[in-house]
Amino acid sequence: MKNTHIWTKAALVLAVSMVGLPAPSLCQSLFNKVKARAESAATSKILNETDKAVSKGIDKAIESASSPNNQSSTPQQQVPAKDTKLATSSTSPLLSFSKYDFIPGDSVIYSRDFATDVIGELPVGWNSNGSSVVVRVDKVPGHWLRLAQRSVVLSDNEQGLGQNFTVEFDLILDIDFKGWMPPSLQFGLIASGDKSPTANALLNEQRGDKSLYMEISPQSTSGTYTLESNEKYTRYFNSAAKTDPRVKNWYGRIAHVALHVQQERVRIWIDGEKLYDAPKGIAKNGEFNQIFFKVSSSPYADEQIGMYINHLKIAKGAASPRQRLLEGGSFSTTGIHFDSGSSRIKPESTGVIKSIADILKENTALGLLIVGHTDNTGDAEHNLLLSKQRSAAVKELLVAAYGIDRNRLTTDGKGESAPLASNNTPVGKAQNRRVDFMKQ
Repeated sequence: MKNTHIWTKAALVLAVSMVGLPAPSLCQSLFNKVKARAESAATSKILNETDKAVSKGIDKAIESASSPNNQSSTPQQQVPAKDTKLATSSTSPLLSFSKYDFIPGDSVIYSRDFATDVIGELPVGWNSNGSSVVVRVDKVPGHWLRLAQRSVVLSDNEQGLGQNFTVEFDLILDIDFKGWMPPSLQFGLIASGDKSPTANALLNEQRGDKSLYMEISPQSTSGTYTLESNEKYTRYFNSAAKTDPRVKNWYGRIAHVALHVQQERVRIWIDGEKLYDAPKGIAKNGEFNQIFFKVSSSPYADEQIGMYINHLKIAKGAASPRQRLLEGGSFSTTGIHFDSGSSRIKPESTGVIKSIADILKENTALGLLIVGHTDNTGDAEHNLLLSKQRSAAVKELLVAAYGIDRNRLTTDGKGESAPLASNNTPVGKAQNRRVDFMKQ
């Protein structure tokens, strides 16, 4: 990937080169183009440096990110691909999230990262008709649920999700391509009706009162996907299968999946790209109460197929940062994600942070206090420091990537001292890991 710099530096070089040009309007036009092209690339640099910045000085991080001698880019977490030809896309993670407009719901109702589940076993409370088990993945942190071929997996959620909610999870597709078709992967939602959402009957038939699923069919150099919904046993919505070369960029690495359901409307993003926005994609009646994962069969041996999920989170309600901040005076979000135990911001946080930047740009007199919070995992003193580091990282990204005046932003951290929910459950912990924005 070509070396790129923060737009201000690129603009300075351009300004010097334009000395003597007679047309100011033309110069300004070129300046804006350079700014627009360099801005998203610079953002990725900043994300990679913020973790260092909190301990070594924010300004030094910005200098490092903008230096022409710094040729590194934010690496994407990878798993070893069995076929060395399946190289991860060289595109920086944040670049693929530069237009990401997903904002998660504001009230977490389900969360699972398998951290306390036993390796080699199905997660406690989950149901399956195959051999899906929790595993560790080489060079990738955490516990992951490996989805088995010829099987369906149901979560242990038993509550209704309402009519307005979001779903997020991380996905790894690691396939040893040998020339024939690997199995397809379905992930989707079920309204179980009069059945329990974990009932065995749903392992054989996922349509329930209504259902929605996206199916991904991997290919060695691309892949296809489709979206379908059903009302009881009748198809309600269907999109034609799309062949997309971007699918290969999801192989051998962590891809982030997000869904937003608003009554009949459904939107789906993978790695920051909006793949679907169907205004009438879901039947009105019925309430979703289950998420499922299904892997088909194939000629491949099980050890040649690696399909893994982690960090599943469902949140209710569509948070509106603009309304919350401007009318209510504060906005709290669990949608800014950090690497575990770190202040390094994950690229899927872009949608929320960009929405805050847009509000600040539209309201130039507005100042914000940014406050980080953690759950109670680990040492309280460390959590306090970490929460301060994370709020500082958010501030620096707003300043460096979106041009917000740093004097309009102050930061603080409360660690684990101000929980919104009990830290005794995964849902409570997820709700407590948050960032607050308050007018000042």
